[in-house]
Amino acid sequence: MRIARFYQKTLFGVFALMGLILVSTSVIYVHTVDRQLTDYFLTSSRAIARAIANSDSDLIINQNYPALQSVIDQYVEIPGVSYVYVVDGQGTIIAHTFVPGVPDEIAADYRSEAETYDRTLAGLGSFSEVTEGIIGGEAGRVHVGMDKGYFALQVQTAIGKVVYLLTIIFVVSVLATYGLMYQVSRPLHLLGRYAWHSLSGEKHAPPAPGQLEPLLERVDEVGELGRLIRRAKNEGV
Repeated sequence: MRIARFYQKTLFGVFALMGLILVSTSVIYVHTVDRQLTDYFLTSSRAIARAIANSDSDLIINQNYPALQSVIDQYVEIPGVSYVYVVDGQGTIIAHTFVPGVPDEIAADYRSEAETYDRTLAGLGSFSEVTEGIIGGEAGRVHVGMDKGYFALQVQTAIGKVVYLLTIIFVVSVLATYGLMYQVSRPLHLLGRYAWHSLSGEKHAPPAPGQLEPLLERVDEVGELGRLIRRAKNEGV
């Protein structure tokens, strides 16, 4: 299917505009989803840390560490939660979910009492770790680590679905636009053939009768030009 030359720039502009809309929409969506999901997971991990700190403070104060251990073991079954450990008021880790033991990277700086840590643990990956004080921090702190890889996977899944949908819409729009441009260009090609056949001294094949009559009966500019060409042809005869 051939598109009239003066429509080709318009068609290119439409395609470029569609591509710009697709790219800008994808970038905005990626940024928004990444920020919202990251905030959601950090808020969830902080809520888990707060729940442990508030509900299990008696276990910590009474030094019932086996019961505390069984409690925090349940939380690592939550998707995205990679580890939990509890520090008492003296700064000692009294319960944790690490196997076989606490990584050196955590043992080196967990006493800083920061509310959020960005950690990279050898052989385990990257994590966002949040903390919550037990009885205002007097009885220790609860630390919950969330896997950044899990964050990234959820973000990519959400983004992939939307980008896939936008790509389908883009392809369908391109095909539909091309088809519409062809429908507009087709009568112009027929008009050009009719003009060459009627007004040129050279021999050119005319449009078929079944194509010519509908062309001359059109009520738009193409029909007007066709009738003008027919009049010029008749007057020339």
